[in-house]
Amino acid sequence: MFLRIEQPAVVRWAAGRAMVWSMDDADRGRRGLRARPGPGLWRALRGHWGLEGSAQVADLGGSSSLNLLVGDQDRRYVVRVHRPHVSPERLGAIHQARRALLVGGVPCAQPVLTLQGDAWLRLEDRLVEVEAYVGHDAVMDSWQRLEAGMALLAHAHNVLRHLEVDEGGRRPRFANHLAPADVAASVRQGVQRIRDWEPTHRERRLAAAAEELAALVTQAEAELVSGLPCQLVHGDFWDNNVLFRRGRPVLLADFDFMGERARIEDLALTLHCARSDLRAERGPVQDRDRLRRLVASYNAGLDLPLSDSERAALPVAMARQPLSSIGGWVAGLDDQAAARRHAASVGPELAAALRIMAELRSWQDAFA
Repeated sequence: MFLRIEQPAVVRWAAGRAMVWSMDDADRGRRGLRARPGPGLWRALRGHWGLEGSAQVADLGGSSSLNLLVGDQDRRYVVRVHRPHVSPERLGAIHQARRALLVGGVPCAQPVLTLQGDAWLRLEDRLVEVEAYVGHDAVMDSWQRLEAGMALLAHAHNVLRHLEVDEGGRRPRFANHLAPADVAASVRQGVQRIRDWEPTHRERRLAAAAEELAALVTQAEAELVSGLPCQLVHGDFWDNNVLFRRGRPVLLADFDFMGERARIEDLALTLHCARSDLRAERGPVQDRDRLRRLVASYNAGLDLPLSDSERAALPVAMARQPLSSIGGWVAGLDDQAAARRHAASVGPELAAALRIMAELRSWQDAFA
């Protein structure tokens, strides 16, 4: 056996910014389960990259792919085994984006080529790649590092704005994102699934909150998003996808959710995560002011500054973020128990998003 398959509900991961226990398949088996290393993987690493399996192996986590740290103190590498839905076209587009970012001065991982000169290897039904490990002492999980991260995000968007990739690169099969046009239908599917599993009182309230938020977001975005320019974006600019050393970003990692959409979608996800994960008891005005400063830092690094339309749409895009949990993962996870665990984590984020919509004018004024 080349690989073993990770069984559901064994690894902790961040989705919709709430920590849940789930590593499950989705879309009736089309996503595939997360791999675990088996003897065949070690043979492939030895035969194609000259890497030896040793006791110094660590699973770095991650919801999408298996990410292993291998090697010793002199040579350390990250081995990434993708889920079956990641095609060569998709991975090729990710490599294309990383190369462009490197040329543009954004720190990204370069692939370590096989002994045969290839950027990846197909092992059973999965693609395997290797990259050099980048040492770091922190991730982007503090307000101070977020300030530095905003300049990096702007720089990345400046580069990616000029990059064209094929359809596989523009449209990820699975992502933590719902397009504005898909919100109503996708959330309806997630809500119906909740109601079909004999929900508890709390789950019924969750479903009602998701419906209310979807209606408010859909109505607001009907007048806001039609003219927003789209470009390639990272897709998950948060936490351990942005690594730091001595206070400076040293790696932009994990392009699994990369896609073509409005650039404010990247920024909205980061602001939503910051508000959810780092929020202090400061009150709504101070909360908005802190995020306003992050928007100003991001805008200062852009070649093409944020338009008035983008600023007005930004808080609504923030409010839309938790709906991807309902319309994406709750609707799509194959295992009902995993879907219920995921739904249980989303309630506070839905409530916070509803407050944004109730105070939308104040948020738009703050970002103007």
